[in-house]
Amino acid sequence: MNNDTWYPLCRPDDGRIQIRSAEGIYLYDIRGKKYIDANSGLWNVPLGYSNVSLKDKLVEQLDKIQYVNACEFSTEEADQLSAILKAIHHDQIEKIVYTCTGSESVELSIKFIRKYASLKNKRKNIAVLQHSYHGSYYGSMSCSDYDGREREGYGPLLPGIKELSLPFCSCCRSNAVSEVCEQKMKQRLEQELEDFGDSLAGIIIEPVLGSGGVITLPEWYVHRIDIYAKEHDILIAFDEVATGFGRTGKMFCYQHYNIKPDIITMSKAMNNGILPIGAVAVSKKIVEQFRKHKEFIFHLSTQNGNALCCAAAIAAINEIQKDNGALLDHAQEMGHYFYNKIENDFMEKYSRIFDIRRCGMMFAIDFLESDMQKKMGYGDLINMVTLLKKYGVITEWSYIENVTSCIVLFLPYIIEVAQIDMLLEKLELTFKRIIA
Repeated sequence: MNNDTWYPLCRPDDGRIQIRSAEGIYLYDIRGKKYIDANSGLWNVPLGYSNVSLKDKLVEQLDKIQYVNACEFSTEEADQLSAILKAIHHDQIEKIVYTCTGSESVELSIKFIRKYASLKNKRKNIAVLQHSYHGSYYGSMSCSDYDGREREGYGPLLPGIKELSLPFCSCCRSNAVSEVCEQKMKQRLEQELEDFGDSLAGIIIEPVLGSGGVITLPEWYVHRIDIYAKEHDILIAFDEVATGFGRTGKMFCYQHYNIKPDIITMSKAMNNGILPIGAVAVSKKIVEQFRKHKEFIFHLSTQNGNALCCAAAIAAINEIQKDNGALLDHAQEMGHYFYNKIENDFMEKYSRIFDIRRCGMMFAIDFLESDMQKKMGYGDLINMVTLLKKYGVITEWSYIENVTSCIVLFLPYIIEVAQIDMLLEKLELTFKRIIA
């Protein structure tokens, strides 16, 4: 459809399908076509569309207060949400700072890392993971190495960003990494940490590379980084924008590793995608440095802590946590069901499926070329995603040359067995056309 909108990640005249309505896990376009949203929006609608509790909370809030100037005032909703967020994090978190997006949350984490270092050790360098994605603002884009081509022409980017090799072997399946490959990864990490020495102010970790193809960092890797950071007084920031609020099976992914990051970035599922919101959780160690030096954090945007956004987040977190986390238990059960179907049925039937990677309700199905040697080409991968959309399924894709070529699915927490079966039918129709 031609109009005046320049759509995200598009050339000026590219179009988009208009969506008229949505309910549960389904989207409906202006022609009435129905889609299974196997992507949960942009990974931010885990509770599905038209959730009654969230809509009721918004209507109630509209009759109360919608907005105040956060430089002068606060609201009950903003302060209540801060208390809720602090309570669901580890015991070293002291303060919550609001943002509007995940990219902005990462921008703020960069500021905290560098300001803290300026008060303590004057370091500037920040390490990030190879092939990670942290956002599209200048700082967050500088910290993203998902695809360097996307950054061409925008330089100079933020200086002082260093890279850690990704602990991932493209020749091994995710559940069967060889001892030889793992040992090489460990040796490479030790060399990189030795080379960094005392030069780093912080390390930003994406615990599960989402845009990079659902690659989960191994426990040994995260624990070694954590030890190194403690030894060298380096701040650790966990980017939980995609993984937070139950996506990996726990409320936050860092809880799987039993560590306590200094900074935690949040957004996406925080209020089920209803309104723009994000936040950064900050540890006591950082707060104490600001208190000691009588400093403030120079960061704000007009809508930070918006009362409507915060009210929606309170309602969304309540939905996720109610009945002792029954929804997350259901999601895990559905995740197991989907994974087992792909692994036991599809991988045996379609030899070009190289791997299925899973972390909670995050999935990647990785494909090979017909020669069974190289990763599936970019063109075939895009054809697969396009054909799935034609069959009424919305997915994402990830392509990193010689690393991964996969479709990515972030299933809604509310999905049921019958809906997964329908999704599997449409996946099989597509696989028969592309990889049979």
